[in-house]
Amino acid sequence: MLEIDLIPLVKNTISASIKCNTLRGYIGWTSCNNICMDMHDCLDMCEKTFATGKYLIVLEAATYILLSGVKLALCADSSSGMLTDVIMRTYELIGRCTKEIAKLDKQTRDMALGMLIKEAKKKVFDGWINWRYDLLKHGICLCDDKNAYRLEKTLDGFLAVIEEDYFPEYKKKEDMIARYLLHRHLNGIENTRDELYEHIYINELRIIAINDAIEEGNFKEAEKLCIEKLNKDDNQRYHMNDPEDWNNILYDIYVAAGDTDKQIEQARKLLLFGNEKFWEILKHIYKKAGTWEEKYPELLDELKSSKKSVCYRSVLIAENEKQRLLDDVIEKPYDLFHYGKYLVMNYPEQIYSLCYKEIIDNCAQARDRREYKKVTKQISQLIKWNGGNTARKLIAELKQTYPRRPALIEELEKVERKLG
Repeated sequence: MLEIDLIPLVKNTISASIKCNTLRGYIGWTSCNNICMDMHDCLDMCEKTFATGKYLIVLEAATYILLSGVKLALCADSSSGMLTDVIMRTYELIGRCTKEIAKLDKQTRDMALGMLIKEAKKKVFDGWINWRYDLLKHGICLCDDKNAYRLEKTLDGFLAVIEEDYFPEYKKKEDMIARYLLHRHLNGIENTRDELYEHIYINELRIIAINDAIEEGNFKEAEKLCIEKLNKDDNQRYHMNDPEDWNNILYDIYVAAGDTDKQIEQARKLLLFGNEKFWEILKHIYKKAGTWEEKYPELLDELKSSKKSVCYRSVLIAENEKQRLLDDVIEKPYDLFHYGKYLVMNYPEQIYSLCYKEIIDNCAQARDRREYKKVTKQISQLIKWNGGNTARKLIAELKQTYPRRPALIEELEKVERKLG
């Protein structure tokens, strides 16, 4: 394939895929996924062309894929999340293209910037403001003192119609972030610090200020900015898997500062919030300090008291604390068949007894064949755990208790045949 053929090939592939997967004007869940797979194929072709250095051609193809994806989000069932993956991958490719083009001659840079501005103005982005501004942000690295006005003018145009928007405050926030990043690119960090702190209430800009402070070795400032936000949002939920959660950021600040005491304090807090990865972090820190044996039981007791049962049990499994796990499962027998597999070899009678009660209770609430199958699936699991005698007693009791439920009797007899 010649690199110059990339754009018509991408356009034809996506157009044919959308046509093939549209039924009476509707694109369902499976059809949307089919189109997304074809879009990923197009992105693979773009990657091959990128490797040859044809960045402008790849940028044009990638922006076409992006717009196709945004249009698809308006009319298709994209609930699988696959379309979001396509769009994120496309932005990543656009970002790599613009960074490479930023190293080229002014004419090429101006062409690329013009392309992004033209695409960002299209109405398809009216319902996806963040995606529109994300596209423009990728154009910032292409700006210089002479062409930056084009981007500012575009931002002015979007801001002029802000009152027509459903969420004007959100749009204002996106505008401020884009303008700050542009000014920072043109004028440098020091010359735009006042502008940054003027809008420090915007989360994205506060994170930039924190990262700047860390880079400069000003860890007290980074800590202050983070704690200010935490104190303001003390009712905010902790998102353990989000690296930009303020509690996670605060821990990272202490790591960067090399402050072991504050690392421990924050790590314990996050562990007790239910983030089990901080168990291993604390273990490493305490072992290095030679205090792990002393801290271990204390930390386990704290974790149990935190009521974060999933985290507590995961730690117990990792530490092979089977007696503690059994005690907790007896106390709160939820997800019994998940945790039972870790315990049945050591405590078979206790697990069989718990399963017996659980299955009896589940069957009492079951009302149709689908629910009866769930019950018999649990009995089958009991048999796999060498609990055949318990299974026989269960089946006999359930048959006697519910003789007028033929569907249940039928499902029980299927399991009974496995017992021989």
